[in-house]
Amino acid sequence: MVDDRDRGGLMRAFETLLGLPENLLQPVPDAANRSLTLAETEMLRNLNKEFRGNGLQDELYSKLVRNGAVMHMKNACSPTSPDVKIRTPAWAVGAAAGIGAEMAGNIARTGVRIVGDLSLLSAAPQAVEPLPEEPRIAPEVAAQALYGALAAAAAAPVRHTTPAKARRVHQTSSKELVKVLGHRCPKKLRWH
Repeated sequence: MVDDRDRGGLMRAFETLLGLPENLLQPVPDAANRSLTLAETEMLRNLNKEFRGNGLQDELYSKLVRNGAVMHMKNACSPTSPDVKIRTPAWAVGAAAGIGAEMAGNIARTGVRIVGDLSLLSAAPQAVEPLPEEPRIAPEVAAQALYGALAAAAAAPVRHTTPAKARRVHQTSSKELVKVLGHRCPKKLRWH
């Protein structure tokens, strides 16, 4: 069981399980793995609405926003104490704790060896102060996001007309995938 309060706990558990010397495994610092703050998320949500609302291509979105603006912002900016993290509503925390308790009971009944504290599955975080009315993003953070998009655009030209066959599955809408499957499945079934 992973305990978020113990950042090195997972590595220490693996060292023990594998019989490795203590502190052999070390974390690799990776700022890009951090969560977005509330203000960063709101900026991205609004950018997504503008991007999608203007019919711009998924390939362009991936290049400029996902792999440009967001990645650069996450790498170049570290949240400070005034930055507000996204908080899960109390009703959802309670529901998750109930589900976690049920899962913990099911796991315990299997008799498997458990490393760590199984009760962490049902632990609910302490109550926090209410969110501010309107999140504000620091100008420096907005500038880093914009720079990331511009740097991604300058790095390589983006093809604005991607043939459907060149798209990846995750870049294709569910509606289009169902349509393709609807045409392909009957053909495959006839061959068998």
